[in-house]
Amino acid sequence: MCTALTLQTQDGYNLFGRNMDIEFSFSQSILLIPRNFNYTDNITGKTQKSKYAIIGMGTLLGTYPALADGLNEKGLACAGLNFPGYVHYEENVLEDKINLAPYDVIFWILNNFDSIEALKKELPHINIVKKPFNESTPLPTLHWIVVDKKGACIVIEKTKEKLSIYDNAIGVLSNAPTFDWHMTNLRQYINVDPHQPIATSWNNQELSPLGQGLGSFGLPGDFSTVSRFVRIAFLKSKIGNPINELNGISEFFHMLNNVSMVTGSVITPQEKNDITLYTSCMSQQKGIYYYTTYNNSRINAIDMNKEDLDGDQVKVFPYLDTQDINYQN
Repeated sequence: MCTALTLQTQDGYNLFGRNMDIEFSFSQSILLIPRNFNYTDNITGKTQKSKYAIIGMGTLLGTYPALADGLNEKGLACAGLNFPGYVHYEENVLEDKINLAPYDVIFWILNNFDSIEALKKELPHINIVKKPFNESTPLPTLHWIVVDKKGACIVIEKTKEKLSIYDNAIGVLSNAPTFDWHMTNLRQYINVDPHQPIATSWNNQELSPLGQGLGSFGLPGDFSTVSRFVRIAFLKSKIGNPINELNGISEFFHMLNNVSMVTGSVITPQEKNDITLYTSCMSQQKGIYYYTTYNNSRINAIDMNKEDLDGDQVKVFPYLDTQDINYQN
């Protein structure tokens, strides 16, 4: 269960990020993958070299960087969100296709493309193969949101029927059902409004609003996939474009906090807490990865352009999960 968001500021910065809602830690850290990193293709077994430098949240499976979300040096960003019950991967490798395991998709996108336009040309040629990384690593059930630094955004979904590539003008995503279903469902909420309703009369009885916020009555407040999609889409549509990047980052985290999960609010069938493990926000023009964690609400930042992007080793930055308090006296 996750929520992704895009946001553009008035001074031309594009922000992208997500809530990672999950009931366990996956040994996550911020990974910087340089241009000269040699990696093994998990389908073909061939060794290849990275094209673009990438920064993102993920985990090293041996030496392979499995990414949950990330940003490349060209400003293209991507995240994988859970898509259970609808996702379908192919059983066989196809010789005339680009064969990818689901945990390879983000790395393949960020490693090879600089824009949505370039990516769209190659997406019809991919074949997502049902191949776990190893026996101890479960196969993720994902769909993907991708956005470039011009604001073009798409959603990629592989179902049993087809590979779907949706233009995503609204710039948000949650989990299942399919993206087109979510977009149709938004029509149910066109009456929701941030403005206060005016007083009215019923049978000569004047009725006035009870406090502020009544205009958004009917906006769903639970943590389900459908409700989070509606709520984040509503918030984004009403916030407008923040004045500048710093203001945008602040608003970005406020919006995702509105759809985040706290301990005890969502319990899995295995009696585990589904919480917002971390929230990310990427500045696509600057190449900066901002994040907070469940236990540390301070915004931390890593600037990929302050690192050696021509290196050949993945750099791992510590995941700062202890609350950091600024004492003023």
